[in-house]
Amino acid sequence: MAETSRFRLRLKLPSGAELEAEGSPEFVEGERRAFLEEAKPRVPGAAGEPGYRAPDWDALLDHKAGRLQLRAKPHGKSEKEACLILLAGAAALLGEPKPTAAQLAKWLRASGYPIGRIDRALADALTKGELLASGSRRARRYELTGTGRAKAFLLAAELAKTIGS
Repeated sequence: MAETSRFRLRLKLPSGAELEAEGSPEFVEGERRAFLEEAKPRVPGAAGEPGYRAPDWDALLDHKAGRLQLRAKPHGKSEKEACLILLAGAAALLGEPKPTAAQLAKWLRASGYPIGRIDRALADALTKGELLASGSRRARRYELTGTGRAKAFLLAAELAKTIGS
């Protein structure tokens, strides 16, 4: 008589969601997949989700000869949030997913933010994992992470409502 293997799995996610499954390897794996799929965080309006609409970057940003400028300041937002929008717009309009600190500072100043040092303005975004940085000094480059891109798209949608596009 063949003995069937029984597996047991216990998972607890940081969100507090828990799973406990016991049975054949196939059953436990199926339960684990279903649990993780359901527990996956969803960004409202993200690509693939119902109601998703990509931002109209041409309506939000002026762009000429490699320069970007916000058409309007995001209401009540700091230069960090403006940078997130500019970085997402640079990837979409200019094909530049990793602009330099010098480029980003120029774009912010053109958008009406009197900024001294870009690294200090973006320190919080780097700490929160919204941006990645590489290089040093004025050649330092910034790029959006998945979290940063999601936040940038949400900020862009807010800005679009302000502009009325």
